[in-house]
Amino acid sequence: MKRILPILLVLAAALCAPPAARGADPAAPYVPTYDAETAWYLGELGVTNLLDAGITGRGVRVGVIDFGMGDIVTGTRTNVHCAAKAGRSRKAMHGPAVEGIVASDVYGIAPECELYVYDDGDGTVDDLIAGFAWCASNGCRVINYSGGVHRFSRGVVDLSEEDAAAKLEELRDAVRAAMGAGCVVVAAGGNAPNETLTCPQDVEGVINVGGITRSRQSAGLNDNWSKDFCAFGKDVPVFVSRSGATGRESGSSFAAPMATGLIALLLQQEPSLTRDEIYGILESTSAKLAEGRSKIYGFGLLRAARVPADYKRQAAFDAERAAFVRMTSAELLNEGLGWNAERGFYEAKMRPGESIRLEYRGFPGNATDTNLYWYCGNMPTFSPIGLDQVLSIPAKTKPGEFLVYDARNDARQIVCRLRVDVVAPPPADSAPAGAPSKR
Repeated sequence: MKRILPILLVLAAALCAPPAARGADPAAPYVPTYDAETAWYLGELGVTNLLDAGITGRGVRVGVIDFGMGDIVTGTRTNVHCAAKAGRSRKAMHGPAVEGIVASDVYGIAPECELYVYDDGDGTVDDLIAGFAWCASNGCRVINYSGGVHRFSRGVVDLSEEDAAAKLEELRDAVRAAMGAGCVVVAAGGNAPNETLTCPQDVEGVINVGGITRSRQSAGLNDNWSKDFCAFGKDVPVFVSRSGATGRESGSSFAAPMATGLIALLLQQEPSLTRDEIYGILESTSAKLAEGRSKIYGFGLLRAARVPADYKRQAAFDAERAAFVRMTSAELLNEGLGWNAERGFYEAKMRPGESIRLEYRGFPGNATDTNLYWYCGNMPTFSPIGLDQVLSIPAKTKPGEFLVYDARNDARQIVCRLRVDVVAPPPADSAPAGAPSKR
């Protein structure tokens, strides 16, 4: 037994070593081994054309923060592209599924990327903060996080309101630090039935990816205005265990790594690409499934692409940003709305079946950013407020229920809040009084 243990340790170290340390020839051409029929999204996203042309993510460091991670079986062999791992491990399918979409031989979009996986252990905010710092310190150019943190998440729920806000801001700072170090951060858009917005999806610069069906329809996965792009999030073929078992899963968690893999393909072609340049290429090459920006599709379905020779350079983005004036606050103008100075939000009383069009004034007056994007927090039965600013209370909503909306600017910063309390309808023979004016 004493002689066997050192041998096992040596073998384990070899499996976790980078490709070059295991004898792989860095100059050898990669022979694609993907399964285009099983991993149908590879063809739907145009990935197979690039893989066949040798664009495989080679040399690009990709970070994945998830749980249940490790060296997974990728068809016929261990994933030799797993360059490092850290943290603690939980037995789950989530990490192997995400990891496999990014870099496995059979399912992977960027099978030759250098994959740095960070197992976030217990999934607390502190674990995530450490994960983003670890990925950045290892030189990852793109980081995938298929999760989201809110007030009731592990490591936050037991804190006071003040401490919880500080802890979430600490996570946002870690994400901003990673982006400042040159990382592109990709996050899953969430699966809630209403328009919620979690962290780090609420951080400016994070690329928020939603999931749709293969038939290009909504998969009911938290369709909201923070969505930048979409990929596939319904019945996605994935690894469901570290042992290599396969299955199908649904959720925006599996759309995000598709975006991460596509970004790795762009970075292999042009390593100097900035986050803004990558975003511009993704937007210009995506399949447009709606006019303009959509709650379901964002700017469109992502597509694998070669870097255009005339892609927009960072200097142009900087010039646009310098001329942009951001909305910092908003005032609601409807009659009948109250202002709760202590809590810092507007208050409205509405009846089941009632609709109002919200009218507002943004500040400063010369703001270039003029749209309010609304996110609800606690009641999936309420209809979301769209860019047309219409709030509707479903007829079946029970009196006594309430909803708190956050209105955000283009950078996802909160500029206004609204609480709606649902009240009983008046008797049939009485006139309505005190309700917000209808338009």
